[in-house]
Amino acid sequence: NVFNNLDEPFLIHWSGIQQRKNSWQEGLPGTNCPIPPGSNYTYTFQVKDQIGSFIYYPSLAMHRAAGGFGGIHINSRLLIPVPYPDPEDDFTVIINDWY
Repeated sequence: NVFNNLDEPFLIHWSGIQQRKNSWQEGLPGTNCPIPPGSNYTYTFQVKDQIGSFIYYPSLAMHRAAGGFGGIHINSRLLIPVPYPDPEDDFTVIINDWY
C-alpha cells in the first residue's frame, strides 16, 4: 500500500518484476494512473517463481532523483526446487546517481 503524502502525483515502477495478467500494475505513465496527492493505492501483483533481487523507483517528476527508490528481494518458495544452495547471507547495495 503506497500512501502519497506529497503535494503532487506519485507513481512507483517495479523494475524487472513481471506483471503477469495485470500490466496495469507496472507503474509507468500510461499503464498506471498516478496516485493523487493525499490518497493511497495498493499495488497487487503475483511474484511467484520470480526469484531474485529487483528495484523499485518512482517514475514521475524528480522523485527518483530525490531518493524515492529501494530494493525488493523475492525468495524462492519451498515447493520450487532451485539448482543451487541457499546463500549464506543476502543484502542489497544501491548507489544513487540517477542524474
